[in-house]
Amino acid sequence: MLAAVPDSAAYRQGVLLVVLATCFFSLSGVLVRLTEAAGSWQIIFYRSLALTGTMLALLAIHYRHRLVAAIREAGWDALLAGAASCGTLVLFILSLETITVANALFMSGVAPFVTALLGRMFLKEPIPAVTWVAMIMAMAGILVMVEGAVSFDRLVGNLLALGSAICFALMSFFLRRGRQGDMLPASLASGVISSLLALAVLLGSAGGIGTGFAVTGRDLALCVTMGVVQLGLGMVCYTRGARHMPAAQLQLVAMAELALSPLWVWLVVAEVPPPAVLLGGMLILAATFVQAIAGSWSRQPAGTA
Repeated sequence: MLAAVPDSAAYRQGVLLVVLATCFFSLSGVLVRLTEAAGSWQIIFYRSLALTGTMLALLAIHYRHRLVAAIREAGWDALLAGAASCGTLVLFILSLETITVANALFMSGVAPFVTALLGRMFLKEPIPAVTWVAMIMAMAGILVMVEGAVSFDRLVGNLLALGSAICFALMSFFLRRGRQGDMLPASLASGVISSLLALAVLLGSAGGIGTGFAVTGRDLALCVTMGVVQLGLGMVCYTRGARHMPAAQLQLVAMAELALSPLWVWLVVAEVPPPAVLLGGMLILAATFVQAIAGSWSRQPAGTA
């Protein structure tokens, strides 16, 4: 058995894993942008299938003949985290059909506050003053990014984006609550639930909102990349990082995704973001940096989280 890792070292490891996870998660925008004609439910279906296959393969390699037992042992927290992850992915993509990215980003700003409250109420995790300051900095960054572009005249789309943010907060909470066990099966649950949901929509809406199963080879390859790299590797890093960071701080560091997403679009498809987006992104990254450094300094050597 490995020796216990000091709290400060474990926290830094968690920060690095979550930052790496956000790098993977933030590829979603540019990958969706590169698709040719795939509809929302087609993207959800094929990337969820790829996520399911990826996680099943990783778990099978790790656990071998104990695969079924490991999935069972993950328990309700893994299943609930997977369901919340499914809600995050599906609701966000659906929200973009009726509202702008700016509106969706604005709504995502509630996630750290929801996670902080859940962690405080149910996990008894304190919320340091520096975390509140960093959350306010991150929210200010979002406001700068979307300044003048947010509109609340599309109620359904905004509610979908809000639901996505709340689901992300719930996913972080359940991952944190089940941290004593292996929560990787949560990603498998997310892939299975999302696949079945998208399958039902596509089967029940031939020629309608689902647009059937046919996609181009390019779009299929992009969806598989989303499932394997953007979601699969991202969820592995995020799940591992969640073991070492309190819920509020976990969600706050994950906000770096909002700053990285427009950067990839800029680099890959040459879509230059407005100055406000760059400035807001810098504020969000600064908030992440402040929390990461302050959180590490505040921990004294002890047992792992």
